[in-house]
Amino acid sequence: MKKKMVAAFQTARKIVLVFAGMSGVRLDRGKILLIWIPLAIISYLLNQIVYIKNWWLPYVIFCWAFYYVGNPLILSTPIRSWMIRKLGEEKAYSIYEILLGLMFMNSAFAIAQFTVAHPNTFNIAPIIAWIISVIVFVVSFGSKFWATWLTGLDIYYYKDLFLNKKTGKFIQSGPYRIFKNPMYGIGYLYGYLGALIIQSKEGLIFVAICHASIYIFYYLIEQPFVRRTYLSSSNSL
Repeated sequence: MKKKMVAAFQTARKIVLVFAGMSGVRLDRGKILLIWIPLAIISYLLNQIVYIKNWWLPYVIFCWAFYYVGNPLILSTPIRSWMIRKLGEEKAYSIYEILLGLMFMNSAFAIAQFTVAHPNTFNIAPIIAWIISVIVFVVSFGSKFWATWLTGLDIYYYKDLFLNKKTGKFIQSGPYRIFKNPMYGIGYLYGYLGALIIQSKEGLIFVAICHASIYIFYYLIEQPFVRRTYLSSSNSL
């Protein structure tokens, strides 16, 4: 009985950690949370101010560039190696990890801001929109959560890419047996649902731009790294 309770607690804990990590805060990161959580709170409050002041356009542009330009810039230029050389792997990655979490969080806020600024620009029966949204959310978020559960938050936060070395196993089970890229493919679709529910054509277009942006990152930076590090004959598992 005690073993079952411990196992249940560990499972519940992992669910919370994975969900929070996907949202932009890694609750398993110890002391750096003293910096990370206040910055996350500031990001949320800034998002609220942007909504109240109707500053959505510069905010959206900044958030898109922060994630979809900033992250590739760090990972594909000497910035990454300079950080590691100056600070050491652990401290450099901790700083990058916080930045990346804020990128995740603020990119989601940007989608919400853009969508809310352009409501009711196409027509669909609300009941149809909600039915589609529930089905897509279960499949899409479920696939992404499952993929993150299997690969771990270190991979979700690009630890291997940042350190330029293998930091885990190459996963081919779970959703990876069904979908080629459950993180960026099926796992990104729930990002469209807010725009669908409030019937924002512009919101759908902006999410599509973000979706295309993450695929550009994948094909130019992440996929070559994965092939070189995990799939080459010398590194095959």
